[in-house]
Amino acid sequence: MAGDGERTLSEDRLRGVLDLFERLRERPPWRWRERLRPLLLLLGPARATSHAAELLKSRCEDERAPVSHIAADTPATDVAGVLREAKRELSQPSSRGRGEPPLRFPMLEMALWLRDLRDIRRAGDRPPPRGASSAERENHRLVRRLTHPPVGDNENARRRELNRVIRRRGRDVLRDLEEPPSRSAAFLSFLEQIAPLGVAVVALVSAGTAAAIDLATAVFAAVVGLAFVAVQIVARTRGWYGVYRYGWFLRQPYVDRDSTGFLGFALGVFDPRPVEPDDHGEQLDLLLVAAFLEDLRRNYRRDYRRAAWARVRYPVLLLEHLPAGHPGVQLIELIERVRADSQAGEGLPGFDPLVVVAGVDPATPAEDGPAAPSGRRLLDRIAQAVRVDMASGEPQSVVAARGLWDRYAREQRRVGALGSRRELRVDISRDPGGDLPPVRPVRRRPRLAHPALPWIAMFAVAAASITVISVQVVRYCSAFEIARTGNGECVGITDGSFRFGVDSGGRNNDNRLNKVLDEIEELNDHVMESGKPYATVVYLGPVTADPSIKNHRIDLLAGVQGELIGLAIAQQRFNDSAEGDDLRLRVLVANAGARFRYAVRVAEQIRERALADRSIVAVIGFEQSRRQTQEAIRLLAKSALPLVGTANSYDGTALLDGDAGFSPYYFRLASPNSRTARHAAYWARNGHLGGGKVENAVVIYNDQPDDLYSENLATGFAEAFGRRRVRMRPYNNSGELDKAVREACQDQPDLFYYAGRSDEFRSFISVLELSCPRRPLVMADDEIAKYVSDNATEIGRKNTFDLYFTPLAAREAWTWRWIGDQAPQTFYSDYDPAVREMTDEDNKGQQPSITRAAVAYDAATLVATVASKVFWQEKALPSAGSVFAALNDPDHDVLRNGASGVIRFTSRGTGHQVAEKPVMLATIQPDGTTEVKQVCGRLVAGEQGKADCPA
Repeated sequence: MAGDGERTLSEDRLRGVLDLFERLRERPPWRWRERLRPLLLLLGPARATSHAAELLKSRCEDERAPVSHIAADTPATDVAGVLREAKRELSQPSSRGRGEPPLRFPMLEMALWLRDLRDIRRAGDRPPPRGASSAERENHRLVRRLTHPPVGDNENARRRELNRVIRRRGRDVLRDLEEPPSRSAAFLSFLEQIAPLGVAVVALVSAGTAAAIDLATAVFAAVVGLAFVAVQIVARTRGWYGVYRYGWFLRQPYVDRDSTGFLGFALGVFDPRPVEPDDHGEQLDLLLVAAFLEDLRRNYRRDYRRAAWARVRYPVLLLEHLPAGHPGVQLIELIERVRADSQAGEGLPGFDPLVVVAGVDPATPAEDGPAAPSGRRLLDRIAQAVRVDMASGEPQSVVAARGLWDRYAREQRRVGALGSRRELRVDISRDPGGDLPPVRPVRRRPRLAHPALPWIAMFAVAAASITVISVQVVRYCSAFEIARTGNGECVGITDGSFRFGVDSGGRNNDNRLNKVLDEIEELNDHVMESGKPYATVVYLGPVTADPSIKNHRIDLLAGVQGELIGLAIAQQRFNDSAEGDDLRLRVLVANAGARFRYAVRVAEQIRERALADRSIVAVIGFEQSRRQTQEAIRLLAKSALPLVGTANSYDGTALLDGDAGFSPYYFRLASPNSRTARHAAYWARNGHLGGGKVENAVVIYNDQPDDLYSENLATGFAEAFGRRRVRMRPYNNSGELDKAVREACQDQPDLFYYAGRSDEFRSFISVLELSCPRRPLVMADDEIAKYVSDNATEIGRKNTFDLYFTPLAAREAWTWRWIGDQAPQTFYSDYDPAVREMTDEDNKGQQPSITRAAVAYDAATLVATVASKVFWQEKALPSAGSVFAALNDPDHDVLRNGASGVIRFTSRGTGHQVAEKPVMLATIQPDGTTEVKQVCGRLVAGEQGKADCPA
């Protein structure tokens, strides 16, 4: 039997070595536990160490773990050759898991390339050897260009030429240049450094933007974000990015550093000096080793890259057997020197993941040569190279004692990084026998580091964000305050920053409100930026036109446009008059949808907003008398908010269920239908409509169940005029309206009293003009003032019928005939400049309703005036309760100089009507102007012109 020194143990008997090997190359799960691995020396004859090295190599390859096996008879003759072979083997597919990218060595590639150029330069003009690769031939051509005219004679030209080649080499960041083209895993790994995280962040930002702002901003954010990600991906394939990372060389203590940057450094390596230090070659080798370790360090750096976390095995450099003169011996020495320099140097990284295993015969001499057998052993040489030097412990003088602490601290840091020992020795030829436990199980790749996980996460986040944005698109027009309804309208509350018509592109005429909303937003911004106390009123109205109407007429939004302009004028005038710490007014706009379809839904939003924002002191608007408006008023009244109606004229507005009477919180500015109808009937019977007394009339009205206004007004007129002399013609749609008018014209009455909506007024007069044999006489309520605003000129020009109506307010009433020498209402002098500022010049034919502007101005002004009065009386910010108490005073005028007349509210029993509210009779002249014929009620506080009014 062979002696123990020549035995080759089986794998089963090498379990202890395999277990130790697994512990050395297993990567801890946490960064703070990572430490430099010691050198593992396998002691024994060449046959035994080669056998053990093969077992370790097979174990790594079976797991597809990174390993480089350097044979005893390697063709490499120097350190550069060994590193080149190690780099190639560590990058092989067998050294990485499926779907994982290879280890890449850009620093070592550059250092080896510069060394190759240096060797070619030192060889002179020798041509490339026969059979040289294309890369080697290109290196020879580059050296020739850098050393011969015209480039070689100019330092700047040499730098430019070298920079061009380096940028070209740095452009290929997906693979090492000496490797075959990269596979999909390397490409996906390169993308996963940026794409999944970037796309996920962009998706989250876009979803958040869609929720917080609007879809357009979200799309813009997504486009900008994805463009940024694309630029980052493309930038990393550009040469300058490859050159940028080479700045690492300038921080190394090896070779002379150049202050002019990396190109100067590269030329310094390339150009041999006339007289070089004896250790210059060794310094170049140290630079190669440092680059090799730096590349490994970057491949294993735990950051945002998934691949670094998936690497659970440290790379292994397996030196099968080290005879004397083997370049692996010098490599081990240089690795330990670089590690020691890293610990001693400031700002240099101290950890690298390389595990070195070397087979050594204890009898091998340290050097080749005739005298080698009598010299020291190779094992002692290696042990000397990896030894951690410790202080001797000799006592120091009182002067030298000053440096003892610094030396002790440096020693502790060095020991903490390198360990107290840098080698582990195993005699693999000695087996004491006995049973051995199995090799410990290896640590598997974390599930969270699976190659597919970043892409799955990216697609999941992107899908979730797209879902959120889709929900935003379907359910919301902007953030969560502006909801999208089933018919496409945008309803909710805005400070003017949301343009309700932006999605329709003006097809529903929503865009005609954009400029006035801009003005309200700007005024609100001034209030918030001033830091002064303020009160908030919310306007509730139909800010969008009905999307179901196919023929979108320009008159559909004249009323709400007028009310918004009136609000803006009131807000601006009130805030401009405020000085110092005076109260300011802020206005919020709440869209209840066309025909107040979503009034209840938006009222609930206002109610919740008022609970959170105590500056809200009142809600104004409610212009249309509909069932939804009634329900919204009842809902808001439960919050004890004062409610001021502008044009809502239904007799039963704010009437509560049972015998509860009218809501105490609702105040109406419009004359009730019964009072207006009584005046209209009186004027018709007494010959104030064109001169002749009206003997009979046809009343056209809309009998839709949700429309409380039309039938209520029609019934009131019929009762006041006389049931026997009135024919009632209800309609429910445009077809029925056409039929009703045609039938009425067959027996044409003296008067057509139109109690329908302004939306259908154009259809009404079109059929009227075509069907009636005589010139018709038409009378209507303030509802058609919205139509008149846009079409007064056309009505006068056509002159096909006589039109009289009863507006809530009229500028033409503020003339000498009605107010004498009293001062006119200043609202009307401010109105025209405001209209020019707050309407689109491209739509000059779209005129806002001045009637609705006046009543909205009064509503906002009276609330602001009362709130300011409360603010100074109570020395505190006004609340909804205090404003309500001040409004609920039937003995005093709330607003003596209103644009629609003097405002004093009656008691709750009559629904807080305006006492002696003016009812006016107006007509359109042939030139399109309005003439006020009668003014019954209290327009001014003083005396006013006489009118023929019912008792």
